[in-house]
Amino acid sequence: MDGGAVRRDTGGASSPSGRRREREREQMRNLLLDTARGIAAEQGWQAVTIRRIADRIEYTSPVIYQYFSGKDALVSEVMCIGFRDITDRIEATMAEPVDSRLAALATAFWSFAFGAPELYQAMNGQAGVSFDGADMPPEVSRGFMVFHAVLESIAAEQGRRLRDPAAAVHTMWAYLHGFVALAMSGRVAGGAEQGERYMLASLQPLFDAQLA
Repeated sequence: MDGGAVRRDTGGASSPSGRRREREREQMRNLLLDTARGIAAEQGWQAVTIRRIADRIEYTSPVIYQYFSGKDALVSEVMCIGFRDITDRIEATMAEPVDSRLAALATAFWSFAFGAPELYQAMNGQAGVSFDGADMPPEVSRGFMVFHAVLESIAAEQGRRLRDPAAAVHTMWAYLHGFVALAMSGRVAGGAEQGERYMLASLQPLFDAQLA
């Protein structure tokens, strides 16, 4: 064996240059996603185009297509980011006492929506990309599963059960989303703070109606 031989960096994924390229690629993907979110936060998702993203980061459009096949693919990734975030927040409410867990769940949902409205809008089809059962990303499925688990935990600790788990999840999620959507569009007299109070006031009776 030639002890003086120099090991060449072939550029594979496990080589230093390969790892560097992977980091750079991930950084660029994050930059594109953050830029799209920034434009959406300022002007709405209808203003987000591949050309505008490219102009803002001072690249050409073809560079972006190396990372995303188009706006729909980019928005789908943003949607998944949103579902990962809201799922983590919902899951954290499992640590709350049972008598305040339902309100904590609703507050986590509300806080996420108003803390990152561009994410929330992308998650709910307002960016032009929606999903159905066949194409539902795993992040979306997990979000609903964790939401269901929190509702089940509240019922179980009260010695009850959800009469129809799927209906309960859809009913409670739709209720929260309805108040968020109305408040976000300025259609609640008194503004978002009043909208949150209305939401919390009728939350428990609606949940109780789902129990057997």
